[in-house]
Amino acid sequence: MPPALDVSYDIDEFGRPTVTAVVNLGDDYQGPTGSVHGGYMAAMFDNLLGVLPYKMTGRRGAFTGRLTVRYRALTPLDTELVLTGWVTDARSRRVTAAGQCHAGGVLTAEAEALFVRPAADRP
Repeated sequence: MPPALDVSYDIDEFGRPTVTAVVNLGDDYQGPTGSVHGGYMAAMFDNLLGVLPYKMTGRRGAFTGRLTVRYRALTPLDTELVLTGWVTDARSRRVTAAGQCHAGGVLTAEAEALFVRPAADRP
């Protein structure tokens, strides 16, 4: 399970829906010594970016079709992590999004995701 994220939703200066979360992870999330495990990073991005189609469609969620995470540097434990995400494209039932994680101003990971909204006749 990813850590609980307190996600804030906004619209940026380009009119794109955006999300932000701040989290500080301890030893329970350790991978490489002193760093967050990559699996937890992926789960946090899936959670964070998955909020975007939900907010865009009036509380109707979407399935994760693809999630790609690029690990740029070790993400330290016991440090404030700032995760941000934004919509890069929204067509029909597909929403693509991108995100980043920064620790102390250092980019530690980036993500790209595709979410597919269920057809209108599906729950």
